[in-house]
Amino acid sequence: MHKPTMNRIIARTRSPRGLLCASALLAILAPFSMAQARQASAEAAYDRAAKAWSSQSSVEAKFEQTITNSLLGSTVSSRGTFQQQKPNKISITFTSPVGDRIVADGKSLWVYLPSSVPGQVMKLPANAEGAVVADMLGQLLDAPKRSFVISGGEAATVEGRSTRRVQLVPRESAEVPFQKATLWLDESESRPVKVQVLDAQGTERVITLTSWTPNAKFNASTFTFTPPAGVKVITRLPGS
Repeated sequence: MHKPTMNRIIARTRSPRGLLCASALLAILAPFSMAQARQASAEAAYDRAAKAWSSQSSVEAKFEQTITNSLLGSTVSSRGTFQQQKPNKISITFTSPVGDRIVADGKSLWVYLPSSVPGQVMKLPANAEGAVVADMLGQLLDAPKRSFVISGGEAATVEGRSTRRVQLVPRESAEVPFQKATLWLDESESRPVKVQVLDAQGTERVITLTSWTPNAKFNASTFTFTPPAGVKVITRLPGS
């Protein structure tokens, strides 16, 4: 039996039947190649953002937030300023609703929401669930990459900025407070522009970061909270 020569192989490929087979093969392989490219883009965008986050000692950002509770059929919107001094200090000052504030001072988490629960403030342990929610960016960008199944990679414009959409689904072994998260990561600044998180109870939180100042400088008073006069302090001890 004669072995096919290179000329015969080329001739077969150039024949109408060969061209049809080649086109069919490309049609089959193209979606896989595109999916692989998107996957690589998603992982690269996440790696850049996580690296930038780890290099920053602090951050200040203005935000707009929408929380949708599917069980209650309710949607609540808010906006304000988020300030974080690593490793464990956070201040969230709401401009809408005015007067609401959440502060992690490194020892306790203070939750003061007079717009919905007037006349009281919660003083919680520093590791309370609310502290985890307040440090949502840390939960998303500090966790080891192996904690998530990463997908997405599509280009998208958010707030006039070029971003990459990256979806994170926790692996079974990961200890993170959400079922699924989607990040829109800035292509030039390597920082989140928008975050969408679905928690274990089915509550969806969408946060748009309208400004971003890394390594911001803060006063000592930024991360302190003094209960207003006449407000009842409800203390929850660790483990309670």
